[in-house]
Amino acid sequence: MDIKNETLHYLGYTGQSLTDEEDRRIDEAIAEVIEVARPMTVHRVFPLSREEKRLSVPAELDLNYSSLHELLADAGDVLILAATLGLELDRRLRYYARIDASRLVIMDAAASALVERVCDKLQEALPFDSYTFRFSPGYGDVPLLLQKQIVRVLETQKRIGMTLTRSLLMVPQKSITGIVGIGGASKKRSCMGCALFENCEFRKRGTVCYATKEQMPE
Repeated sequence: MDIKNETLHYLGYTGQSLTDEEDRRIDEAIAEVIEVARPMTVHRVFPLSREEKRLSVPAELDLNYSSLHELLADAGDVLILAATLGLELDRRLRYYARIDASRLVIMDAAASALVERVCDKLQEALPFDSYTFRFSPGYGDVPLLLQKQIVRVLETQKRIGMTLTRSLLMVPQKSITGIVGIGGASKKRSCMGCALFENCEFRKRGTVCYATKEQMPE
């Protein structure tokens, strides 16, 4: 993943030319995010069992949602992960929220791209050949409530300093969790089934939330 291309993707660019000033501001914002971020990850891999059309793992984790059944249809194991960029980046974003809104927008996009790259690097370092895409609670029919189970199973507060608010928002802000199938046929993402399908700003621009233009599904 190219962090600059992904940052532009999150900012809504679809191939437009940048002015020298825009290019400089984006490069500076990305550099600041990389400097301030303190990436941390935690993960666990569980064997996946199927009995009477139900999925189970040896942990208190409910995977029985149609979106996850589809995701994990060919998987033998499941990877549960969490990643964060740390509280210092949150503080820097709040600082720019007070003094420079345009800088904030660019840094927020760069941070989103970076935390995804952190997860990519984690998966690249693991000894598995075949993955599904990462699926996060809040998409499809999987409720945000599943975040509570994930942070508990991964002990995210103790291991990477990541917690949930009462409204299930992650702290630090630039944190993500993911569920990934291991083994079997690789699966590509699709917009179908997403709760935001009808009103998605990415689709209105002719793109998707999970890929740059070069990675767009055919």
